[in-house]
Amino acid sequence: MLYLRLLILSFITQLAVAQVASPNLSQDPVFTTVLNRRLKFPRQAQWSSSYMRIFAEFTIDDKGRIQDISILNHSVEGAYVGFEPVIIAALKKLPSLNLRYTGNYILPVSFILVDYRQKDKQFIPKNTLYVQDLAGRVVLDEINVYGNNVNSKERILSADGY
Repeated sequence: MLYLRLLILSFITQLAVAQVASPNLSQDPVFTTVLNRRLKFPRQAQWSSSYMRIFAEFTIDDKGRIQDISILNHSVEGAYVGFEPVIIAALKKLPSLNLRYTGNYILPVSFILVDYRQKDKQFIPKNTLYVQDLAGRVVLDEINVYGNNVNSKERILSADGY
């Protein structure tokens, strides 16, 4: 009888734990709206036809502020053409978030280059992280930022078929 009671108690406990919804920062309208407005494809990257996926790590402290921003896959090219500074600046400008989001996060941001000279071909980055980089962090939904490498005069000419 004691075993049956323990079994029922453990079942109820698991059921109660399974019903607790974990907060999803990727679904927070303040977070997504502000980031989508602030993340722009850097002009230097457009001129050099660069594209890349950047993984930004940050912490939300007990007051809802973004702290300890760092780039996990730092590269000279990413810093030179402006991908990394754009992400860091956008994260720093976020308002205080809900306290339920306290924790460590990884934000993947893909800077996708669209080449209008090749019939709108998208160059999508393939950068990834190693499993050990993810330990103890929540990986958020990827944010896509689009840019192109063609100025408006070339775009008009390519649409007309030269």
